[in-house]
Amino acid sequence: MSDERNKKGRDFYATLGVERSANQGQIKSAYRKKAMKCHPDKNPGNEESAEQFRQLSSAYSVLSDPNKKRNYDLHGEEGNVEELSSVSVAELGTLGRLLGALVSKAGIPVPTEITQKVLTSAQHLAAGATHVPGFELPQFTHLVYGQTVSSTVDRQCAHFYKITISDDDLARGVIIQCTSNVKDKFKCVVFDHEGHVCLVEESQKSRDKRIAYKSAANMFLVPFARYNLLEGITPAMMRMAQEDDVPPVFMILDTFDKDVKHLREGTHLFCVYGDNWFQSVKYNLRCMVAVPPSAGPVQAIEEAEWKLAEKKDKLERIQPEFCELKKKFEEACKNLEADIKETAELIQVRESAYTDYITHSAAQYNNVPQAQAQQKGFMGGFGKLFG
Repeated sequence: MSDERNKKGRDFYATLGVERSANQGQIKSAYRKKAMKCHPDKNPGNEESAEQFRQLSSAYSVLSDPNKKRNYDLHGEEGNVEELSSVSVAELGTLGRLLGALVSKAGIPVPTEITQKVLTSAQHLAAGATHVPGFELPQFTHLVYGQTVSSTVDRQCAHFYKITISDDDLARGVIIQCTSNVKDKFKCVVFDHEGHVCLVEESQKSRDKRIAYKSAANMFLVPFARYNLLEGITPAMMRMAQEDDVPPVFMILDTFDKDVKHLREGTHLFCVYGDNWFQSVKYNLRCMVAVPPSAGPVQAIEEAEWKLAEKKDKLERIQPEFCELKKKFEEACKNLEADIKETAELIQVRESAYTDYITHSAAQYNNVPQAQAQQKGFMGGFGKLFG
């Protein structure tokens, strides 16, 4: 498996000098140690050190990002980390979109870019423009809290909205919820006052079987610390993990990280961006002021996420030892299997040897005539009596 990956680009694990089972703490520590030695500031004019530092930085930028690391582990550097790190679907032909859709369907995340037309529209709308010569400026809808909008947006296009948020709203928390009943892919994108992207929430498949929608991009602007957890391990990732001697359980919380999303009071521009490869996106959008942080659900969230954070820390600590023990156990199993096979073969050899032993011993008496069996029984005795 590792040989196949090396053919697809550089071995970032070897660059940092860590095993493929290394966790984020080990990756960070290895990078810091090596980067300090070859940092350009400590080696002025040394081109070899500068190149080594660039290689270390490239490796760390991939392995320190859970999503990039997952992609790299599956496909190596070529065709995944760089080419698929950011794909403009609008520039792909039919074949390219088909391949992208198949890869995405297989469970491998393919990040996509927001089209330039949508980004330009956001800048004009943020500036308050109502008409731009030579440019088709989209309309926007000003939402009120609790209002649900159901609509359909074309692929790689956007529907724009505005929402006014007060300090009191932010003190309680604001939720922007966008859902799809048919597993459509979309983005919820918030822009700053100049129309530049400041917050993005990608749709994910729903994990809660109690709810009707199939995918959602829920953006939480809340006054308490919360964590984000991206889509879970796919079958392809699980197969990869098993091949690399890294049990899938150690990857479950790779993307469980603190979610930092903040907005100031005021009116904010955002959009729902259609991220399907071929068809349009059907969605339901609603903005809400959340229940107070003292409410029961918030306490349940904080308790569960605190325990998950502890669990992630524990898994990172025990992963190296577990993987080492797993390797030893598998090696012991292989040795035991070999011993069992060899024992069975030796038993067979022994049985064959005993058979040969008897056969060879008997061969010494091939010239000895065979004895006639004595007849016994009633008739035999009666014959002697009257004979």
